[in-house]
Amino acid sequence: MMITISVCAAGIIAFLVSAVITPLIISVSHKRQWYDIPNERKIHTDPIPRLGGMGIFCGFLLAAVGIPPLMKALFPASYSVAYDLSYLPVFLAFTIIHATGLVDDFHNLHALVKLLLQIIAATFVTVGGFAISSLWVPGIGTVALGVFAYPITILWIVAISNALNLVDGVDGLAGGITAIAATFLGVMCLTRGGALPGIIAFSLMGASLGFLRSNLPPARIFMGDSGALMIGFVLATLPLLVSPGQTSVMDCCAPATVLLIPILDTLSAIVRRLRERRPIHSPDKEHVHHKLLDIGLTNSRLLLVMYAACVLFGLSALGSLSLDRWYALGLLVATWLVAMAALGLLSSVRGKRKRTA
Repeated sequence: MMITISVCAAGIIAFLVSAVITPLIISVSHKRQWYDIPNERKIHTDPIPRLGGMGIFCGFLLAAVGIPPLMKALFPASYSVAYDLSYLPVFLAFTIIHATGLVDDFHNLHALVKLLLQIIAATFVTVGGFAISSLWVPGIGTVALGVFAYPITILWIVAISNALNLVDGVDGLAGGITAIAATFLGVMCLTRGGALPGIIAFSLMGASLGFLRSNLPPARIFMGDSGALMIGFVLATLPLLVSPGQTSVMDCCAPATVLLIPILDTLSAIVRRLRERRPIHSPDKEHVHHKLLDIGLTNSRLLLVMYAACVLFGLSALGSLSLDRWYALGLLVATWLVAMAALGLLSSVRGKRKRTA
C-alpha cells in the first residue's frame, strides 16, 4: 500500500513541477530568443523554444529524489524504502546527461564529444554495480559476461539514449512515448520488487506528462537534447536498477520491447545511412514519423498511431513477465517480427508514393 502511494505521489509531484516550470521556461526563452530555428530537415516552420528538457528534469529529479525521504517522514513506522550510496552515481549520471544535452542545445557539441560524455555518464551507472551481468543461451543456460558486462551495459544505455533522441521530431511524440514507456517500465519494476526503480519510472512519467501540456500540437516548446537524451538514458537505466549485479540480457528484452519504436527506427536509420555511405549520425527525413506524415497522416493521427503501437508493445512486454522463459521469448520475438514487418510495409508504401509522384 505504501509503495502504491509513493509511486502515485511521485507521478503527481513530477507532473505539477514540470507543468509549472515549463511555461516559465517558455516565457524566458521568448525574452532571450532561445529558439529552435527551422531548417530543411525540420518539420516546424516557426522559431520555437527548445529548452523543455529543463522542466522535465526538474520535475523528475525533485520527485524521484524527494519522495522516499518525504514518505519516511510522513510514515516513519511503516515506510522503509530508501536510497543507498549506490544510487548516488546514478543520479549524477542523470545530471551529466541532462547537462550534456543542455550545452548542446546552446552550442551544438561535436558528435564525438556528445558520445564521450554519454559514455562517461553511462560509466557512472555501472560504478554503483548496475550492469547487465549475464546472458541466457538456449540449450546452455546462463553465461556470466564477466568484464564484458560493463561495455555491454554502456552500449545499451548510450544506444537507448540516442534512440529516444532520434524520434523527437514531431510535436508530442517523444514525450508521449516516454510517458507510456515509463508507465509500463514502472509497473514491471514494481512486479519484480523494485520499489525505488518504480518511483524513478513514475517520476519520469509525471514529468513527461507535465511537459506534454505545452508540447502537444501545436507545440509551444520542444524538449531539446537536454530532455531527449535524458529521458532515453533514464529509461535505459531502469531495468538495471531492479536487481543490482544480477541483470541478464533476457531481463532487458521486455524493456526493449516497450521501446521498440525508437529502437527499430534507430536501427533502420543506421542501416539506411551505411547503405548510402553517410555518417550514421547524419540527419535525414526518413524516420518513422516522417514516413507517416508522407502517407498523409496529420500530426494528431500520427500521435494516435504511435501511442497505440507503444501501448500494444508495452502490453506484450508486460504479459511476457508472467510466462515461462521460452513462451516469453516467443511472445517477444513475435512482437518484434510484427513490428519489423509493419516498418517494412510502411517503407514500401512511401516508396510507391514517391515513384507515382
